[in-house]
Amino acid sequence: MKEDPQDKLDKFQLSLYLMPLFGPIWSLVNLNYKSNLEQKEKKTARLSLRWGLIWLIVYGSLWMGGNITSDIWAVRLLYLNGVVTTIYFLMCFILISSVWTQKSKR
Repeated sequence: MKEDPQDKLDKFQLSLYLMPLFGPIWSLVNLNYKSNLEQKEKKTARLSLRWGLIWLIVYGSLWMGGNITSDIWAVRLLYLNGVVTTIYFLMCFILISSVWTQKSKR
């Protein structure tokens, strides 16, 4: 079955919201300046913004903690920082792949 070009465009737009690092910025801009977002877009943008802000706070806290503690704790905190960042990127890519594997409801 051939996919509708509009459906591909919708999936691409949702994928932009879920991109790591870039997605939360895109979400913030669109939530603030676009008033005609569909419900699915709003939901995805809010999810992306929430995940991005949580990651940024955790990343910043662990990085700062790694800079002000002793050597052994710094290594542990920075290792944990790498694990959290890897999980954030993986979750973004899993969500993007789930968007592209969903069937069209049109």
